[in-house]
Amino acid sequence: MSSDAWMSYLTFAVYLVLLLGIGVWADRRYGGSYRGFVAADKSLGAWVSAVSAAASSESAWVMLGLSGFAYATGPAAYWAAIGCVLGFGATSLWVVRQLRAGAASLEALTVADYVEARLGDRRGLLRAVSAVIVTLFMTAYVVAQFVGSGKQMAGMGLLPYEGGVLLGALIIAVYVVIGGYAAVCWTDLVQGLLMALVMLVLPLLALARAGGVGPVLEELSAAGVGLVPGGEGLGWLAFGFIAAQLGIGTGYLGMPHAVVRYVNIRDAREAIRAAWISFGWSVVVLFGSVTLGLVGRTVVPGLADPEHVLPELTGLLLHPLVAGVVLAAVMAAIMSTADSQLMMAATSLVHDLGQPLGLRWSERRKIWTIRAALALLASVALLLALGDVKVIYTFVLLAWGALGAAFSPVILLCLYWPRLTRAGALASFVVGPAVMMLWTWGLGLESTDGLWPAFLLSLLAALVGSWLSPPPDPALWRKARAGA
Repeated sequence: MSSDAWMSYLTFAVYLVLLLGIGVWADRRYGGSYRGFVAADKSLGAWVSAVSAAASSESAWVMLGLSGFAYATGPAAYWAAIGCVLGFGATSLWVVRQLRAGAASLEALTVADYVEARLGDRRGLLRAVSAVIVTLFMTAYVVAQFVGSGKQMAGMGLLPYEGGVLLGALIIAVYVVIGGYAAVCWTDLVQGLLMALVMLVLPLLALARAGGVGPVLEELSAAGVGLVPGGEGLGWLAFGFIAAQLGIGTGYLGMPHAVVRYVNIRDAREAIRAAWISFGWSVVVLFGSVTLGLVGRTVVPGLADPEHVLPELTGLLLHPLVAGVVLAAVMAAIMSTADSQLMMAATSLVHDLGQPLGLRWSERRKIWTIRAALALLASVALLLALGDVKVIYTFVLLAWGALGAAFSPVILLCLYWPRLTRAGALASFVVGPAVMMLWTWGLGLESTDGLWPAFLLSLLAALVGSWLSPPPDPALWRKARAGA
C-alpha cells in the first residue's frame, strides 16, 4: 500500500476510534436502563437531535448518489435538492414541534408507540404492521449504505469493494450494539457536521481547479444539459421530471428513523430550535452535493461510474491526510443513516413487535435482545451488499419511497385530523409500500416517478378507510393535543 493511502487511513482510523469511544461512553451513560438504551432517557437537545435526524435522512445517497446524479444529469439534479430541502422545511413547520408535544402527552418512546396511543389500537395491529414495514425497508436501506462504503473505499483505491463493505458494516455494528440510541445520535452529530464541512469546502476547491464558473458553464452548455434532461422544450415530460424530483420531499414528513428524534427530544423549546438547525444543514449539504457533481464534469470528465465523482475529486484535490477527512465524511453519511436504521429496525422487532406478541421481558433482557437483533440485521444487510448492488441512487429511493408512503400520511393525519381511525392508518401502511413496490418492481418504472403516486394513494387510503370505519374516541385526540 502506498504512503498516501497509509496517511488517509491514519486520519480515518482516528475518526473510527472516536466513534467507538462515543459508543462506549453512551453505554456507560445511558445503557443502565431500557429507556436509556432506546431513547437516551428523552434527554437530548436541539443540536444533537437536529443534526442526527438530518444526517440520518441523507446517507450515501447525498454524498455519492446525488453528486453522481448531478454528474450524469447536469443542473436538472438541483430539482432533487430542492425537493429534499422543501421536505426538510415542511417537516420543520408542521411536524417537529407538534410531534414532540403529542409524543410527550402520550408518553411515547417510538413512532409506533405514538401511533398506537393516538389511535387507541389496543390489539397492537398497527404496531405489528409498522414493525414489519420498518424492518423490511430499513434493512434494504442499510444494504445501500454498505454498498456506499464499498464504493468509497474502492473509488479512493484504499480497499476493494468487498473490503470496504466489510469495514463499514463492522464499525457501524460495533458502536450501535454497544451504545444504542444515544450512541447513534451523538455519533450522527459528529458525522453530520463533518458532512456539512466537506460539502462546503470541496465544491469550492473543485471550482477553483476548474478555473471558475465560466469553464463549468461552458462544459454544461457544450454537453447540452439544462434544468431538465433532454432540453427545455419537453413540455409535460419536463413537468413530470420536476414533479418526480420534488416528490422526494414527501418522505421527510414521516421517515421513522429521523422523526423518532423529535419524539424523544428534551422539550418544546429544543424542538423548535432543532427544526431550523436541520433545515439549514439540508441547504448546505444538498446544494453542495449537486454543485460538486456539476463541477466534477469539468475537472474529472468521462467517469465510467458517476457515483465515483466525490472520491475521484478527493484524490485529485486533497493531501492524503485531508483526504482521510473526506473519506470519514462519506463514511459518516453512510454510518449516520445505517446506524439509525439498524437501531430503528431492531427496536421495532423487539419493542414494537414484541408487545403485540405478548413478550414481557426484563429491561436487561430486552436490551440484550435488541443488541442481538442489531447484529442479525447488520449481518443480513452485509451479505446482501456483498452481492454488489451497485446503484445507490435508485436503490435508496425505493426504500425511501416505501417508508415515506407508509408513514408520512399517517403522521400528518395523526397530528392534524381528529377523524383518523385505526382502519385508515392500517390502509395507509399497506397501500403506500404496495404502490411503491408495484411501481418499481412490477411495472419496472423509475422509483422517483412513483413517489407522488405512492404518497397520494396512501393518503387517499387513510382518508377512505377512516370515513368507512366508526369514528375514533374524541378523548384520544384531546389527550394527544394536550401538550400542543
